[in-house]
Amino acid sequence: MKKLILNSTLGILVTLTCSSQAVATTLPPPLCQDFSGTLLLQPDLDANYQPTCQILQRPDTRVYFSDLLKPYNLSNLNAIQNKFQFLAALGIPPPSPPGSWCFTGTINGTLDGQPVTGVSYSGQTTNNFPLPAPGNFPIPNSAATTVVLYTKPPTGVGYPLGNIYFRDIFFITDSSGSAKEQLVVIGASGLFWGIKGTLQIEGNEFIPPGATLVGQFCR
Repeated sequence: MKKLILNSTLGILVTLTCSSQAVATTLPPPLCQDFSGTLLLQPDLDANYQPTCQILQRPDTRVYFSDLLKPYNLSNLNAIQNKFQFLAALGIPPPSPPGSWCFTGTINGTLDGQPVTGVSYSGQTTNNFPLPAPGNFPIPNSAATTVVLYTKPPTGVGYPLGNIYFRDIFFITDSSGSAKEQLVVIGASGLFWGIKGTLQIEGNEFIPPGATLVGQFCR
């Protein structure tokens, strides 16, 4: 009786294994689109050089970056450094000379070989990365970014394709402001709904034509 039960159990396991392998071999490969282009950033300031930090005003920020908007007690900055939070939302003064913890960007590139344009909204976040001695590089940082992409017709305004939301980690690599950055998709809307993927940025994002931007989105 025990032998019969054992044989039946093994038979079921073999059947399930074969079925799983059959499903795995028949599933289509993921559909992926390559992205490349340039990103040119500027501090998110108004005409009086005061921080506007548009990413904090966007309603989709509360959906995709809600954890970055929670209030914290500013009297304990050491504890805050262990929280993922927009520096601007914490009320930490922006850099001087005029600058901001938040940025807007202009994107020009191609998606799956088709020309696209876009804008980005980002905010630098606190983190607990160990900082190097003053003057030493690389300097680690983290950020959150919303990218809005459009088609790029020969004339006129492009058609909105959708929004992509990223968590970022980046390293300032030298005194000129050049950086290496890795962005990971955490959500998307519009035609990008359901995608996964990453973008990589390398170069100086503040000097025209901007830093190089390459990546891939899959579903």
